[in-house]
Amino acid sequence: MSRILIVGASGRAAAASARRADFEPFVLDLFADADTERLATVFKLPMADYPHGFIELARRLPSMPWMYTGGIENYPDVVAAISETHELLGNGPDVLRKVRDPIALQEWMRQFKRTKPRTVLPGEIPAPDGRWLRKPLRGSAGHGVRFATPEDFAKQTDQNDYYLQEFLTGQSLSAVFAHGRKGWPTFVGLSRQLIGTPWLHARPFAYAGSIMIDTNTNPDVRPTGGWITHHFPLKSVWGIDFIQDEKELCVVEVNPRYTASVEIYELASETASLTQQEPAVPKRTIGKAIYYAPHRITFPSSGPWDDSLAKCADVWRVPEYADIPHTGDIIEKGHPVLTFFAVAANEAECESKLMKLASELDQFFSTH
Repeated sequence: MSRILIVGASGRAAAASARRADFEPFVLDLFADADTERLATVFKLPMADYPHGFIELARRLPSMPWMYTGGIENYPDVVAAISETHELLGNGPDVLRKVRDPIALQEWMRQFKRTKPRTVLPGEIPAPDGRWLRKPLRGSAGHGVRFATPEDFAKQTDQNDYYLQEFLTGQSLSAVFAHGRKGWPTFVGLSRQLIGTPWLHARPFAYAGSIMIDTNTNPDVRPTGGWITHHFPLKSVWGIDFIQDEKELCVVEVNPRYTASVEIYELASETASLTQQEPAVPKRTIGKAIYYAPHRITFPSSGPWDDSLAKCADVWRVPEYADIPHTGDIIEKGHPVLTFFAVAANEAECESKLMKLASELDQFFSTH
């Protein structure tokens, strides 16, 4: 079994994916959750050292292929440094600098008659009518996103760390692709994103989960992936976030790495995405949700996740719970507690099951 190093804010899902592809995972992340420790050799990075502390941790390990998960795509220098001692399975610094440039991405999409969302830097235009978002240039999972104020449109320094994007109403969708044969991307799956979901206690704009949807509902998804790889030579597994408005499928951003929704497609199709080169047919609908703390929580020694933790090494089994903290961990209000899953016949039933599980967690943590 070949080794693989996984680096990112949370490595549990990618570690399970690596196991499905017959890799032995080593994980560097911020949580070292209880189930991650059963899936991989794990090293926890203090939050104060994120992300550059990963460089020294990686250098202490034997040379092996490596991949990154959410957040690291915003730090090409970290990717370059780790790649000096470990072979990168994914997109390098040059690709990241291009595809993570929100202005360049939207300008390029206009060549394909995708006119939305309008995206500008501070100082480029006066404050317009309508609602706009203020987004950090190094953001992920909705962290730091808020509605823009007129003051946000004024250029404040030569090194602004945010950009402004037109707010679009409509469903938030996410597609995942894998590097296919002859460079053409293999479509992996499409999901509806849970964003700022109140029944999960998520703050506004925070990513809170994904529910698989019928891939035939939007025929524009597949060609959009092809257009993007024509301009950005993306490798390995990567994703696109969209907003589906009334008239067009609007590309919001490209996530050039393993995304949070990959695992639901793997479990639904019983196919390992890290080695996938051909489309796979899902056999069921799966959704996942992130439960955010409704109040300060001291994580208890036992709970409804006990069975999932005991069986987490079976990586082809859909867990009911994952990303399980250690006993005694302190989770502040508004921070993620754990992830939970539901299997159903369709999207609506899946969301209903997730809502029921969230309600049960509310009741459990109201007394713990």
